[in-house]
Amino acid sequence: MSTAVCLLAYSMVLLVIAPPVLSKASASGAAPRLGITVWVVAMASVPAAWLGAVTLFGVDLTLAWGHIDRLLSDCFAALRTLAMGGYGGFLQAGLAILTALTAVALATVAVRIGAALRRGRIHTRRHAEAAQLAARGGPRGPGGALIVDAPHRIVYCLAGRPSTIVITRPALSALDDPQLAAVLAHEQAHLSGRHHQLLAFTAALAKVLPGMALFTQGSAEIARLAEMCADDVAARRHSGDTVVGALLALALPSPPTPALALGAAGLGVAERVERLLVPPNPTRAWLYQGAALGALLIGPLTIGALVVTRSPLCITAALG
Repeated sequence: MSTAVCLLAYSMVLLVIAPPVLSKASASGAAPRLGITVWVVAMASVPAAWLGAVTLFGVDLTLAWGHIDRLLSDCFAALRTLAMGGYGGFLQAGLAILTALTAVALATVAVRIGAALRRGRIHTRRHAEAAQLAARGGPRGPGGALIVDAPHRIVYCLAGRPSTIVITRPALSALDDPQLAAVLAHEQAHLSGRHHQLLAFTAALAKVLPGMALFTQGSAEIARLAEMCADDVAARRHSGDTVVGALLALALPSPPTPALALGAAGLGVAERVERLLVPPNPTRAWLYQGAALGALLIGPLTIGALVVTRSPLCITAALG
């Protein structure tokens, strides 16, 4: 049971400390891929720790059924007297109920995340079908992009089978050929990097667990870093100045990018333009984010090592 307690403590530390530390580490956007990795590891570690703790609690309770005093004495020596004082069965039943309720809560969270992802896929598919209908019979843009009639300058992509890039006619008119190529490279980077799936998952976590800053801030930060990743891909292929020109051409007042779509000028344009014009120091970003990733992995690696080596800290006392 001590291992389960360690996992719960690890998750609590992440929930409290990770948001401000990771926000500072990834603020510059100098190494956006590493920043995304660090945030995803932190966000995934918490539910994984909860699941591991509940599993271990359940296993220990099953093995120690009828001997709750010994199970508790291994973890909480101060409770030994209470456990042996005639309330052992009652306390054990309470722990079993608490473990079962926690497992139900985790299952509910998993079901809600799955439902949110399913709704997102349905919405994306319907939007792509609507775009296909709107562009049917008309000319296609470079790379097979759909050209649709709309009053605003928007370029965005939708994941699916097949994936879709949508360009409105005003956007097509506002971009010269190099800028259009840069925007398409940006959107292709989103699709090849599977950013839609990543953002859908983190957004679902934030929606299901709205009161936890790790998930709400993490979802927003990953969306910002994903745009910077796509900017970097486009800049390597078509130069940073070309990407800046394309972002500014598309940054006129316009409606928000459709839900679950990723648009070139849909998020943090001013910050991204500044970043492309004055690139931040990547060394410091790699150092900070690498240290953060290492710190995130210390807890699970330590617990795993204790389990593999059968450390006394992780083994329930023999029952008999």
